[in-house]
Amino acid sequence: MSGASPAYRDSLLSHYEAEIEAEAYFETLAAAAFDPGQEEKLMLLAKVERHAAAAIAPLLACHGLRAADRQVLLEKGRAEARAAPGWDALLAGMRSTYPAYISEMEELETLGPAEDRARLAFFTAHERAALAFADLAAQGAPDSAAPLRRYLAATFDGHGQDCGG
Repeated sequence: MSGASPAYRDSLLSHYEAEIEAEAYFETLAAAAFDPGQEEKLMLLAKVERHAAAAIAPLLACHGLRAADRQVLLEKGRAEARAAPGWDALLAGMRSTYPAYISEMEELETLGPAEDRARLAFFTAHERAALAFADLAAQGAPDSAAPLRRYLAATFDGHGQDCGG
Protein backbone atom coordinates (compact mmCIF):
# COMPACT_ATOMS: atom_id res chain seq x y z
CA MET A 1 0.00 0.00 0.00
CA SER A 2 1.12 3.51 -0.75
CA GLY A 3 2.40 5.82 1.95
CA ALA A 4 1.22 8.80 -0.12
CA SER A 5 -1.37 11.11 1.39
CA PRO A 6 -5.05 10.53 0.68
CA ALA A 7 -5.23 14.01 -0.90
CA TYR A 8 -2.46 13.09 -3.33
CA ARG A 9 -3.98 9.73 -4.16
CA ASP A 10 -7.44 11.27 -4.76
CA SER A 11 -6.01 14.03 -6.94
CA LEU A 12 -3.85 11.62 -8.93
CA LEU A 13 -6.82 9.39 -9.68
CA SER A 14 -9.05 12.34 -10.56
CA HIS A 15 -6.46 13.79 -12.95
CA TYR A 16 -5.89 10.44 -14.63
CA GLU A 17 -9.61 9.92 -15.19
CA ALA A 18 -9.94 13.47 -16.54
CA GLU A 19 -7.29 12.68 -19.15
CA ILE A 20 -9.26 9.68 -20.39
CA GLU A 21 -12.39 11.81 -20.63
CA ALA A 22 -10.47 14.59 -22.41
CA GLU A 23 -9.08 12.13 -24.94
CA ALA A 24 -12.62 11.12 -25.93
CA TYR A 25 -13.74 14.75 -25.84
CA PHE A 26 -11.16 15.86 -28.39
CA GLU A 27 -11.60 12.75 -30.55
CA THR A 28 -15.35 13.41 -30.70
CA LEU A 29 -14.80 17.05 -31.61
CA ALA A 30 -12.33 15.99 -34.31
CA ALA A 31 -14.85 13.55 -35.81
CA ALA A 32 -17.41 16.37 -36.06
CA ALA A 33 -15.02 19.03 -37.38
CA PHE A 34 -15.69 20.45 -40.83
CA ASP A 35 -12.30 22.11 -41.14
CA PRO A 36 -9.49 19.60 -41.86
CA GLY A 37 -6.94 21.77 -40.05
CA GLN A 38 -9.08 21.89 -36.94
CA GLU A 39 -9.71 18.15 -37.16
CA GLU A 40 -5.96 17.50 -37.24
CA LYS A 41 -5.34 19.76 -34.24
CA LEU A 42 -8.17 18.20 -32.25
CA MET A 43 -6.74 14.74 -32.93
CA LEU A 44 -3.35 15.96 -31.75
CA LEU A 45 -4.99 17.21 -28.56
CA ALA A 46 -6.58 13.78 -28.08
CA LYS A 47 -3.18 12.13 -28.56
CA VAL A 48 -1.61 14.52 -26.05
CA GLU A 49 -4.25 13.54 -23.48
CA ARG A 50 -3.60 9.84 -24.14
CA HIS A 51 0.19 10.38 -23.88
CA ALA A 52 -0.22 12.24 -20.59
CA ALA A 53 -2.49 9.55 -19.14
CA ALA A 54 -0.01 6.86 -20.13
CA ALA A 55 2.75 8.78 -18.35
CA ILE A 56 1.00 8.66 -14.99
CA ALA A 57 -0.84 5.34 -15.33
CA PRO A 58 1.98 3.44 -13.60
CA LEU A 59 1.55 5.66 -10.55
CA LEU A 60 -2.00 4.43 -10.08
CA ALA A 61 -0.74 0.88 -9.62
CA CYS A 62 2.06 2.10 -7.35
CA HIS A 63 -0.46 3.70 -5.04
CA GLY A 64 -3.11 0.99 -5.19
CA LEU A 65 -5.55 3.08 -7.20
CA ARG A 66 -8.09 1.82 -9.67
CA ALA A 67 -9.66 4.11 -12.24
CA ALA A 68 -13.31 4.03 -13.16
CA ASP A 69 -14.25 1.86 -16.11
CA ARG A 70 -12.53 3.22 -19.22
CA GLN A 71 -15.69 2.97 -21.35
CA VAL A 72 -17.64 5.01 -18.80
CA LEU A 73 -14.94 7.69 -18.80
CA LEU A 74 -14.82 7.75 -22.60
CA GLU A 75 -18.59 8.16 -22.81
CA LYS A 76 -18.47 11.06 -20.35
CA GLY A 77 -15.94 12.77 -22.60
CA ARG A 78 -18.05 12.11 -25.69
CA ALA A 79 -21.14 13.52 -23.99
CA GLU A 80 -19.26 16.69 -23.02
CA ALA A 81 -18.10 17.08 -26.62
CA ARG A 82 -21.65 16.90 -27.94
CA ALA A 83 -22.40 20.09 -25.97
CA ALA A 84 -19.09 21.78 -26.82
CA PRO A 85 -18.79 25.28 -28.23
CA GLY A 86 -17.32 26.15 -31.60
CA TRP A 87 -13.63 26.46 -32.38
CA ASP A 88 -13.10 30.05 -31.22
CA ALA A 89 -14.99 29.44 -27.98
CA LEU A 90 -13.03 26.22 -27.43
CA LEU A 91 -9.73 28.09 -27.74
CA ALA A 92 -10.97 30.88 -25.48
CA GLY A 93 -12.08 28.32 -22.92
CA MET A 94 -8.73 26.57 -23.02
CA ARG A 95 -6.91 29.86 -22.59
CA SER A 96 -9.02 30.81 -19.58
CA THR A 97 -9.16 27.44 -17.80
CA TYR A 98 -5.83 25.74 -18.54
CA PRO A 99 -3.75 28.04 -16.32
CA ALA A 100 -5.80 26.74 -13.38
CA TYR A 101 -5.23 23.15 -14.55
CA ILE A 102 -1.50 23.82 -14.62
CA SER A 103 -1.67 25.16 -11.06
CA GLU A 104 -3.61 22.08 -9.95
CA MET A 105 -1.02 19.79 -11.51
CA GLU A 106 1.84 21.73 -9.96
CA GLU A 107 0.08 21.24 -6.63
CA LEU A 108 -0.19 17.53 -7.40
CA GLU A 109 3.58 17.51 -7.94
CA THR A 110 4.17 19.02 -4.51
CA LEU A 111 1.76 16.60 -2.83
CA GLY A 112 3.36 13.56 -4.43
CA PRO A 113 6.20 11.56 -2.97
CA ALA A 114 9.66 12.48 -4.26
CA GLU A 115 9.87 9.38 -6.43
CA ASP A 116 6.72 10.45 -8.35
CA ARG A 117 7.70 14.04 -9.06
CA ALA A 118 9.62 13.62 -12.31
CA ARG A 119 6.74 11.67 -13.82
CA LEU A 120 4.27 14.26 -12.53
CA ALA A 121 6.31 17.10 -14.04
CA PHE A 122 6.17 15.35 -17.40
CA PHE A 123 2.41 15.06 -16.90
CA THR A 124 2.07 18.77 -16.08
CA ALA A 125 3.97 19.60 -19.28
CA HIS A 126 1.06 18.38 -21.37
CA GLU A 127 -1.19 21.16 -20.05
CA ARG A 128 1.51 23.71 -20.80
CA ALA A 129 1.72 22.37 -24.36
CA ALA A 130 -2.05 22.55 -24.77
CA LEU A 131 -2.14 26.11 -23.44
CA ALA A 132 0.71 27.15 -25.74
CA PHE A 133 -1.21 25.62 -28.65
CA ALA A 134 -4.40 27.48 -27.72
CA ASP A 135 -2.54 30.78 -27.44
CA LEU A 136 -0.86 30.29 -30.82
CA ALA A 137 -4.07 29.11 -32.51
CA ALA A 138 -6.02 32.09 -31.16
CA GLN A 139 -3.34 34.38 -32.60
CA GLY A 140 -3.58 32.65 -35.98
CA ALA A 141 -0.02 31.31 -35.87
CA PRO A 142 0.70 29.13 -38.91
CA ASP A 143 2.13 26.25 -36.86
CA SER A 144 0.07 26.47 -33.70
CA ALA A 145 0.24 22.70 -33.21
CA ALA A 146 4.05 22.70 -32.75
CA PRO A 147 3.85 22.57 -28.91
CA LEU A 148 1.54 19.53 -29.17
CA ARG A 149 3.90 17.71 -31.53
CA ARG A 150 6.87 18.48 -29.27
CA TYR A 151 5.06 17.00 -26.27
CA LEU A 152 4.10 13.91 -28.24
CA ALA A 153 7.70 13.46 -29.38
CA ALA A 154 8.88 13.51 -25.77
CA THR A 155 8.85 10.43 -23.62
CA PHE A 156 9.10 10.17 -19.88
CA ASP A 157 12.69 9.37 -19.04
CA GLY A 158 12.32 8.29 -15.46
CA HIS A 159 14.90 5.54 -15.49
CA GLY A 160 12.75 3.05 -13.63
CA GLN A 161 11.19 5.49 -11.20
CA ASP A 162 7.94 3.54 -11.10
CA CYS A 163 6.94 2.74 -7.53
CA GLY A 164 10.05 4.33 -6.15
CA GLY A 165 12.38 2.01 -8.07
